[in-house]
Amino acid sequence: MGVKKKKEMQVTSLTVCHQDLETLRSLADVEGKNLASLLLHCVQLTDGVSQIHYVKQIVPLLEKANKNGKCDPTIRSCLDILAGIYLSLNLKNPLKKVLASSLNDLPAFFLTEATQSFTSRLQEELNTTTDLYSYRKVIDNISSCMENFDLVLHYLQKSLIEISEENRKLAGNHIVQTQLMNDLLVGIRVSVMLVQKVQGFQRLHLKSSPTWQSMCGLLSIFTKFLSDDDLLQTIQSTSGLAVILFIKAMFHPPEKIPDLISSLLLRSVDHTSIPEWLLNCCRSLCCSDVSQSALLFLCQGTLTMLDWQDGRMGPSGEALLLDTVRVLFTLSSQ
Repeated sequence: MGVKKKKEMQVTSLTVCHQDLETLRSLADVEGKNLASLLLHCVQLTDGVSQIHYVKQIVPLLEKANKNGKCDPTIRSCLDILAGIYLSLNLKNPLKKVLASSLNDLPAFFLTEATQSFTSRLQEELNTTTDLYSYRKVIDNISSCMENFDLVLHYLQKSLIEISEENRKLAGNHIVQTQLMNDLLVGIRVSVMLVQKVQGFQRLHLKSSPTWQSMCGLLSIFTKFLSDDDLLQTIQSTSGLAVILFIKAMFHPPEKIPDLISSLLLRSVDHTSIPEWLLNCCRSLCCSDVSQSALLFLCQGTLTMLDWQDGRMGPSGEALLLDTVRVLFTLSSQ
């Protein structure tokens, strides 16, 4: 019986653009011991597995460099190049995971510089991406760079609008539409992840701010998706989660959220008692002819996204739970 050979790990090597390569060459020291020298040696290799070894040396080297108490221009430039490398790597590439681990372990002194580098590189990527089918890669990068809340919200709104429009134009082209709908689904999920991560949103942003406008824009998009039966049901159901989550994050005071959601589920919204922004974003849900599928997905969102633990929503929460069950029972009987 033959002995099976252990399958070698395949890792696509990382590369940098010509400008970054020249920057590293100009910054590398004669002794070959600074960060620029390390990165230069790394990017000149063609074997991804060997590159992993060099990536793992980044943090120990910076820990030594941190002794002088300042981030010199060489390290600052290298952090910028590292941000570019990270964003260029495919999500499934083991090098991205290793690099992410190294970046997470950066000495605290360098974190601010690294964050600024990522923000700058991501902003550049957002501004220069014009190919619709490149949006998915950018969204994937966004999902791994959640700290820049304002920037991410703006891009998610832009990409969801344009992908949705392209999907509408290509009605009947099922192969392309499948990919576009998967991209829509990823965008919605990233939006949900982002808002779940950022707590106390309504206390941090004014309603006149660009961030608030992006939130309203996204809520409008999710409301539209929720009622669009031409989309995959997974998109509609995830949009239902997003609608409830965004209302929870944006509506004030929070103790009135259960009553508001109940009125949506019971199709009994009083237009004079809700904020104008909510009516503008969710007008199709604030009427008496909401579709059964939209109601179902709103019920799912209600049960999933609200805080039901320990009766924290009080009597209004109990009433909402009963209303949700009642609506679900009615839908099942129909």
